[in-house]
Amino acid sequence: MGETARRTAVATLVVIGLVALALALWKIRIVIALLFLGVTLAAAMRPGVEWLRGYRVPRVVGILLHYLLLVGFVALPLWLIVPRATDQVQSAIGTLPSATKHPSGVKHQILAGLERRLRHLPTGTKIVHPAVTVSVKAFEVIVGIFFTLATAAYWVVDRDRFVDFVASMVPRPKRKTLRDTWTLIDGKLGAFVRGHGLLIVFVAAVLSGLFFAVGLRYWLLVGSFAGIVEIIPVIGPLAAGALAIGVGLTQSINTALAAGVCVLGVRLAED
Repeated sequence: MGETARRTAVATLVVIGLVALALALWKIRIVIALLFLGVTLAAAMRPGVEWLRGYRVPRVVGILLHYLLLVGFVALPLWLIVPRATDQVQSAIGTLPSATKHPSGVKHQILAGLERRLRHLPTGTKIVHPAVTVSVKAFEVIVGIFFTLATAAYWVVDRDRFVDFVASMVPRPKRKTLRDTWTLIDGKLGAFVRGHGLLIVFVAAVLSGLFFAVGLRYWLLVGSFAGIVEIIPVIGPLAAGALAIGVGLTQSINTALAAGVCVLGVRLAED
């Protein structure tokens, strides 16, 4: 009876500990997500930092150069795309049939909601010259961004030292395997992020240009959407093709066919 009670008590404590750990992880899920995002960002920019280091550029300077490039990568599309996309949405609302211009119309509600979200997006000017007064939510976002960037910088500089610390806690024969596995995962993760980022930019830029060439309405919105949904495998390109063809059908069958051919051609080139 004493042994049974002891085992029951141990099992109960283990279950309580696991539940408490799960609740604690759930409470700090945002921190864990930001840590993972920082490690992913570090893996993506590590080859560039090491390449600059080969030309005697300090790691800190290399990291700052990558951060400037990242800010430009975010600010430039907002500077160029958001105002033009807002104009195209307003144009779309203006060209709706009178029966669907009513605020209760589905098309009007979708376009009006899209317009509101575009207006709430920060522009390039706001990113370069941020407002002095920010809300609590904006402050939390800024803190999260700085936390992620700091994590990425730390992981670029001190990853090997951290890996050595973890390896010191495993048996000596397995330490090399652990280091090699960690390095392989880091390299593959960084390559995936860099490749996917290039594909998003490639698809959005090329399809926007092709849609403009074939005379598709709202070419910038549809092209940008096609680039963003590249994040979703298989379903994303299908959704982009369906949207392009659907928008083309509002003009003519030839335009819809041309838009579909553009999406298919870019998809084949991408593959």
